[in-house]
Amino acid sequence: MTVIFPIETQNQRSIIACGIAFSLLPATVVFLRVLARRKANRPLDSSDYLIIIAGVLAVAYQAVVISSVLTAGVGFHVADIERRFGLESGDSIFMKHLVAMQVFWGVTLALCRISIIHLFTKIFVVQSFVMIARATYVLIILWALAAVFSAFLICQPFEYTWNKSIEGGTCGNFMLSWIATGILNMVSDLIILIMPMPYLMGLELALPKRLILTATFGIGIFTCVVSIIRLVMISEVDFDDITYTIPHTVLFSALEPCVAITLACVIILRPLFGGQYSSDGTATYEGQPTETIPRTSNRHFKQLNDDSSETRLRPEEVGYRATIAKSPNPFKGLGNTGDAGLEMGSISIQHEWTVEEELRPTSSSVPKDKN
Repeated sequence: MTVIFPIETQNQRSIIACGIAFSLLPATVVFLRVLARRKANRPLDSSDYLIIIAGVLAVAYQAVVISSVLTAGVGFHVADIERRFGLESGDSIFMKHLVAMQVFWGVTLALCRISIIHLFTKIFVVQSFVMIARATYVLIILWALAAVFSAFLICQPFEYTWNKSIEGGTCGNFMLSWIATGILNMVSDLIILIMPMPYLMGLELALPKRLILTATFGIGIFTCVVSIIRLVMISEVDFDDITYTIPHTVLFSALEPCVAITLACVIILRPLFGGQYSSDGTATYEGQPTETIPRTSNRHFKQLNDDSSETRLRPEEVGYRATIAKSPNPFKGLGNTGDAGLEMGSISIQHEWTVEEELRPTSSSVPKDKN
């Protein structure tokens, strides 16, 4: 018989209200992301499909969270559940919900992070970044597998997770398992946050633009903050009265995928705020390039110590002349930044050298001494 628990505590009301909000927010930003792709004439790619799946799982996760309040007694003491509502085991229904919540939590976050890294690899096409991204893929997949399998393997047999009447059943340390996966979860967030920063700060852009870009990619810090708070909440759970002491952990665990999906979508919503895009998804701008700024340099060619060529370069005193012009075209120096909706003026550099070709003298062309 299914028992519907009354909503009597502030924790219960908070979880239900936040569950509804945490369902609407990721669904909304994922819809806006797809709309931004269409407005920019860009097809959906793997990162979009991954975030769409993550959004669906996030909504399902919130449904399980709300169900844990209505049908599993979250917010009540275990003893009250047994005494007031006549259940033999006050925490048995919640432990079933807990398995589902842990699976949804791990898979949703993993898909969201893989989507973000996939997007980054299309923006930062530097070889070193790609290698770091591949290593991070492996870390995230291993973390997700650990989070999911620990939910099914921590108690043997599996049914013992919620049915403690089974003879010979054993369970591992739930607290240790949650803290370990939580720490690896936070490390993954930090890696994704830090990955693009050296490349962003190294761009040859005005400082304000570099700071804006860094802030845009740095909004992932909020996910790290939620991860830290969640770890603190986990340490306060009392497994002897889990339904009463776990609401804050449930709340921040539900918040984390919501924040991650929202921030993953925000960085590419630029087309929704204006701009014109060609049929191939390239942003178009009106106006002419700014006036060029000449700059001279003292660098010279070095003489080649190579006698095998018939043509040699000879160093000249004039050096070379570099012309720098600011272009209104979208910046493409790090890859397909159009996918991230980051349009900015680019810097084009034109080098001009004066090179004179002179044939190497041969023995036949050297005048002979008549004496």
